[in-house]
Amino acid sequence: MSCFSGKMAIYKNLSIDRFDGNNLNASAFFLSHCHTDHMVGLDSEHLIHGLKQKPATRLYVSEITEILLLSDPRYTILKKYVQVLPVEEPQLISFRVQSHTEEVTVTLLPAAHCPGSVMFLFEGSEGTALYTGDFRLPKGSGPRMKFLHSGSGMLKVIDHIHVDTTFCVPNAFYIPSREQCLEALRGLVGDWINKGAQHVVRINMGAKYGYEYLYEALYHLFKKKIYCSRKQHYKCLPELANILTDDPKNSQIYACYKTEKVKEKGTNRMLEGDDKVSVGLAGLKFLYITLSTLYFTHEAKPEDVKLQISDNHYRLCFSFHSSLAEVCDFLSYLRPKFIHANVIPSSGETFKSVEDRLKNLCFKTIATSASYGHDKLEIYGTYRPFGKAVSSRKSFDIKDVGEKSKSLQKKSYALISFDNDTSDEELTYGPRKRKRCS
Repeated sequence: MSCFSGKMAIYKNLSIDRFDGNNLNASAFFLSHCHTDHMVGLDSEHLIHGLKQKPATRLYVSEITEILLLSDPRYTILKKYVQVLPVEEPQLISFRVQSHTEEVTVTLLPAAHCPGSVMFLFEGSEGTALYTGDFRLPKGSGPRMKFLHSGSGMLKVIDHIHVDTTFCVPNAFYIPSREQCLEALRGLVGDWINKGAQHVVRINMGAKYGYEYLYEALYHLFKKKIYCSRKQHYKCLPELANILTDDPKNSQIYACYKTEKVKEKGTNRMLEGDDKVSVGLAGLKFLYITLSTLYFTHEAKPEDVKLQISDNHYRLCFSFHSSLAEVCDFLSYLRPKFIHANVIPSSGETFKSVEDRLKNLCFKTIATSASYGHDKLEIYGTYRPFGKAVSSRKSFDIKDVGEKSKSLQKKSYALISFDNDTSDEELTYGPRKRKRCS
């Protein structure tokens, strides 16, 4: 959960992913993605009042984030203040600070966390700052990011980085890649639903957005629509909506919140019992698969992707966030002057303890490894293209919300996933608790 205050170390007149308290005085706002811990205060009367007092103030987002945001009735009042910035196209932004105008160049970079998620790169008179928001970047991502380098390929000097430290603890040094998760999921789902039409897989999920990669992959693998009671949330993303169904009778693969009870469409008739009973009330035979990350940081070995909990229940490791090794790889390449943690990852930790851990690990990596060259981009070697789209499509039409009726062509960054280098480091696992931040 994000603990970021909304203010960076520089460009303090800007606020990112926090919309309450002192942030209400910001000259410009930025939203990295549509997860609630990054949207605190975004629907408050205080924010709306402040925007009305300063009508030139803007909330800057990616195209996909704009669509997801404004498809929620709570945020439609923000419509005239929202301004889309293109991904991987530097934009010069002007904003008023008291009696004068200031400027900063902002570049949005894909964060591979959930649809529309981006990092913000700020460049201007105060220096260069990178705010990652939440991200899941595999090893080797830094050299592939064009806009972290100058036109000649030289790595830019990053003065401050505000980085996602959700799993920056030793127990989470290594986290299996999304591709490894999908491979394990494919095996479990295929083996179960191939037993017959009454065999149903229920995939338990914990967040509103971020699993779309799995929806698309499962649909294309098994040619079956995915049941999702929240299908209406994707009506503004037709290509996703078209592979989902809100009628459980039309699917053998259910994507559900962990506490959600599946009912027959249009009735209150339950279609399942609980995860201790494999036969549902309608004669359906259920296999339960719970996606999680924290469980694997203290109950599994580093090489584990799935664990069987009971005869009909598995846990599968799936993470929206980079592991400690992946974060260190990114920071070791960038070599920022100052590292700022966005998350306190567990009880007993502080921002300083997390930042000191990263500095020690990353400086050690820099001193002992010759794997990265920083003079030219090409020194690091030959790379695969930066990320790959989940499907082979180049773009997809998205119907805008509100009174817009035209279709927008979107880049494939919206549902981007990455090939992930893996590590065979062995770890000692121990119990761990997360700390909530306000």
